[in-house]
Amino acid sequence: MSHDLAVAGGGILLIAVALILVGRALVRRGAGPLVTRKVPHALCGLFAAGAAFQLSNGAVVAGVLAVATVALAFIVERGLVPVPGVFDGTRSRDYGLVGFAAGALVAVLAFWPDRVAIAAGVAVLGLADAGAALIGDRLGRHRVEAGGGVRSLEGSVAFVAIAFAVSFVFCRVGLELNSFMAVAVSLFVAVTTAAVELLVWPAADNLLITPWVALLLHVARDLSTDDALRWLAAAVFGCAIVPFMLRMRWLDLPGALCGGLIAGIAVGLGGWAWIIPAAVFFSLTSLLTAYRRPSRSEGMRTLSQVAVNAGLPVLTPVIGFAFTRDPAWYAVSIGGIAAGIADSWASEIGRFSRRDPVSLRTRSRVAKGTSGAVSPLGSAATVVGASAVGGFGALFGGLTMVPVGLAAGIIGSLVDTLIGASVEARFVCTACGATVEDRLHCGSPTQPSWGWRWVDNDVVNAFANGAGMAAGLVVFQLLR
Repeated sequence: MSHDLAVAGGGILLIAVALILVGRALVRRGAGPLVTRKVPHALCGLFAAGAAFQLSNGAVVAGVLAVATVALAFIVERGLVPVPGVFDGTRSRDYGLVGFAAGALVAVLAFWPDRVAIAAGVAVLGLADAGAALIGDRLGRHRVEAGGGVRSLEGSVAFVAIAFAVSFVFCRVGLELNSFMAVAVSLFVAVTTAAVELLVWPAADNLLITPWVALLLHVARDLSTDDALRWLAAAVFGCAIVPFMLRMRWLDLPGALCGGLIAGIAVGLGGWAWIIPAAVFFSLTSLLTAYRRPSRSEGMRTLSQVAVNAGLPVLTPVIGFAFTRDPAWYAVSIGGIAAGIADSWASEIGRFSRRDPVSLRTRSRVAKGTSGAVSPLGSAATVVGASAVGGFGALFGGLTMVPVGLAAGIIGSLVDTLIGASVEARFVCTACGATVEDRLHCGSPTQPSWGWRWVDNDVVNAFANGAGMAAGLVVFQLLR
């Protein structure tokens, strides 16, 4: 332990000194803030990757990283920046290095003593993220607004190339995979990680990329050739469906990229059974949404909607399945999908009802599409949608999926309706006077009317889908 403390403490000190020296040298040469932030960022990745192979006590490593995370957060929050540009970069408060340390901490807690996986994670983050930012800033022409920031497609291509190269080295040298398997794993790592970097909030990528890459390389240790082939197909499939969803106008660009990411990960880590139910019912729901709409773009779903309604019920369970191989995770996924589909079908089919729905809050009839309202047709659609998801899931997970889907769909739809009727935020449009659920209407900001302001439709759907996932697990365990 004393050796690990000395190495870890010396490593942190070395990194700090290197950051200061490199930062000062870059500032003297007139480098811009992006360069003075990203070059030390890349050096951090290299130092941390090397340190992973010099340490043997996971508790010491986790403790040092926890202290470093807190210290960096204090430095950034207080503005105690020894070299302008190293910590603050291009934003007033840049938590990139905080996320870097926190992400490494998560990877250590989850995967220690798999040093190859952890080192690969920090190396990909340090080198690919820095390279993508610098190349995107210099050569970027095609901008993408997603995740609260603006990235470039050129930078994302650079990220894929660098992440592939780094992952390939670790797969060949560290995991000792053959060339084909190393290519398949590296391509899957590069494509999915680039999508994560493109879609999440600035600085959040530093938190997520290291544990994500570590997870994939940790799983790759036990891959068969057939598994590697599926990872390769998953990467291609995830990329291929993005233009299809854009052409169908089902999703905007960030939403389509998120959909491709979810599809690729589901197929890679779980298999085709994990994405087929979600894909089939998402397609049917999108067609229902587009039917009788004045404009095809009116029903397009956004990044946040895709993340809540597909990411939550698909990604979370499939990652759990990759860890444990427990079939209960498939029931969790079917439960979440059933909850989302049951509620969506209730809304989309319920609007064809001849009579307006009844609000659970006021007990009076309200306009169609109002949250927290029910109608006989919409309620019937809930049961049909939930049963359909359960029946489809039974093709892959056994007949137990039928009651799983039915129960989860009904419970999730009920939770959605109750939250929508009680605390979901409502706003009044200052232009037309309509009561809406959006913060923007008629091209201008709306005014709060009632409800909790942070509980928007995405939050309601997240609670409903979570309830469906929990119900799916409970029903599956009872019938197991």
